[in-house]
Amino acid sequence: MGRLIRFVLILAGWVLLAAAAVAVWLHHSPSHGELTLYLTSAVPFALVAAVAALVIFAATRRWVLLTLAIVVSAALCYTQVPLARAQDAPDGHPVTVVTANMLFGGADVDALAREVAAVDADFVSVQEVTTDALARLRASPIGRRLPFTFALPGPTAVGTAMFSRTPLSGQHEIEGTALNNLTGMADLPGAASTRVLAVHAGAPLPGRTNIWHSDLDLLGAYLRALPPGRMIAAGDFNATWDHAGYRTLLRGGVVDATDQAGAGFRPTYPTDRFGGRPVIAIDHVISRGFVATSLRTFDLPGSDHRGVVVTLVPT
Repeated sequence: MGRLIRFVLILAGWVLLAAAAVAVWLHHSPSHGELTLYLTSAVPFALVAAVAALVIFAATRRWVLLTLAIVVSAALCYTQVPLARAQDAPDGHPVTVVTANMLFGGADVDALAREVAAVDADFVSVQEVTTDALARLRASPIGRRLPFTFALPGPTAVGTAMFSRTPLSGQHEIEGTALNNLTGMADLPGAASTRVLAVHAGAPLPGRTNIWHSDLDLLGAYLRALPPGRMIAAGDFNATWDHAGYRTLLRGGVVDATDQAGAGFRPTYPTDRFGGRPVIAIDHVISRGFVATSLRTFDLPGSDHRGVVVTLVPT
């Protein structure tokens, strides 16, 4: 191997190793700056950089650098391992949850209704629900299959709705968030007195990331203030597993469905760019008093998100 080629490879290896090390830091960073917040969404892709660095240092026989790359790669893998390791589920009646973002009310309601029917959903959370979209949802098979509704529609991305197979009680809006976040109680099949939430955290738009931080803080405070008992929160959290602000929601027995089901990396956004292939996972189902046994995503025409279907078993 020529000296120039070796030098270029080692330099490339250093760059790739640095990228992997930065990704580990980003995973644990509170994402106060806009740049760190946006880069944190790309942490899973740093695994490719870590593997490439390993290959380069092994091929060039740089054993010290290879050892360093192994340590960094292990640290990076450790941040992602929870998403790939499934938990054992108890026996019990499954509860199926669906969440979907309608992109300013423009998503295909018939397509969503077909998905809801196919999975026999018990609870559906819908975000970006306009007044017209709510009327279409209520008139669709969703409204007939899940007749118990709590909705606060609004313009553009503001509105949110929840649909339940069983009656809802104690419904109210979570105060202080930029978009409508809803909650109530439902006696879901096999899971009586379950607190249910339809979530839509504010997006971290340039110059307005304070809204994102504020909404995650408010949602976290709300969840931590809840009395003991079963809880399901489903929706567009506008945050990935790698955002520390999202993981602060996962306290007091609250767990991420992707983590429990070992579903791995399931990106949901955006579907209107990059050839329709989403690159970040910002739509989630989190719960307490349940174990997620499966998680998958589905295409929703007219939306810029993929929908999410989760099966939960009460503990």
